[in-house]
Amino acid sequence: MDLVTSSVFAPGTGTTRAYLDQILLEPRYGLLAVADAPGSDPEGRAGIRIALDTVRSHVERNEDILQRFIRTPAPELRKRILAIIEEAYARAAQEIFAFARRRKGVVVTLDILLLLEHEAFIGHIGDGRVYLVRRGLVHQLTVDHSRGDDAAVFEKDQSHDTDATVGDRHFTRALGPQPRVRVESLCMELVHGDRFIVASAHLHRAIPESILNTRFASEHLDGLGPALVSDAGGGALVAACAQLGSGEPFTPDSAQSRLAILAPMPLFAHCNERELRAVAQATRPRRFPDGTIIFEQGHPGTELYLLISGAVDIIQDGQKIVTLGPGSNFGEMAMLDEPSRSASAVAAGESELMVIPRDAFFAMLKGNPMLAVKILWNMLLRLSANLRRTSKRLADLEQQRRG
Repeated sequence: MDLVTSSVFAPGTGTTRAYLDQILLEPRYGLLAVADAPGSDPEGRAGIRIALDTVRSHVERNEDILQRFIRTPAPELRKRILAIIEEAYARAAQEIFAFARRRKGVVVTLDILLLLEHEAFIGHIGDGRVYLVRRGLVHQLTVDHSRGDDAAVFEKDQSHDTDATVGDRHFTRALGPQPRVRVESLCMELVHGDRFIVASAHLHRAIPESILNTRFASEHLDGLGPALVSDAGGGALVAACAQLGSGEPFTPDSAQSRLAILAPMPLFAHCNERELRAVAQATRPRRFPDGTIIFEQGHPGTELYLLISGAVDIIQDGQKIVTLGPGSNFGEMAMLDEPSRSASAVAAGESELMVIPRDAFFAMLKGNPMLAVKILWNMLLRLSANLRRTSKRLADLEQQRRG
């Protein structure tokens, strides 16, 4: 697995301080971890070292299981790796609790990420965060374990949860106050180009979310740290970053962007990435200036249109019947029987579309039987819904005529 890694660090110029030893970065194992102790006093930093040393040693001790999973990603090994992460937390919780009993107010948060060839494994406790950037979209994968944030998500088995306040940070789960604590853990499939950021709460407390998301998605991985440090304006920052393939950011004109555009469209519901790639390969991007007639009523239909940006007016008999926005598709009936267009389509503002010619559409379906079933089924559902609406409209008109 090609993996590019980097770190984000700024010690901070105010009362809140950060330290490089809060970051654990082991590309050999695909391991990233970040720990934090609010207040960052010597006892807290000792708790951080206990947590990260425990994680490193436990992962090293189970390297053979990680390698077996990489070779053969069997379900039982997947469960075992999640258990390894939870065991690392359990060991760290016990050791930090024993350490904290002799000292007051030691509270540690911990986030772990394991990247193993085709899957990611995540462990989380506290108010740090794990972010995923996929195809230009930023996803927060973890829930903050702070008062008011996770109560609705984690309601059962509260017996081992932590309730601790340090400064202005109130935790419902953290390492230190109790010998045991429930871990939020999950696994997910990886996609080439996925970017992960494992960060302490310093990051999202110092930089507004809108700026964070823009930086995460647009910066080269090597430039992400300096950009965030500049945005933080002297705030403390701690994060470990990794990206599959390269450190290049997602670009809107790349092939990956087409997948991001296609995935949410109803016509391609339930299509997997491989099937979406087949659709993307069949498309051709086209731009239409404001007022451009895309096709005219009564003319033969030979293309299916997918609207990426802008808007398109659908006009029938000189009357506008609907304005379509991004994510819409139109002209699909031409794929079935090559009829005359029942309405005209006109660009309402500068618009960008992906166009699928009829011959490319059928070549795609012939080469992908399962994709053909999914697309044709979704087209059938849409046609059925249109017929039901038309039937209801005709029934209403008939009732009005008789009344």
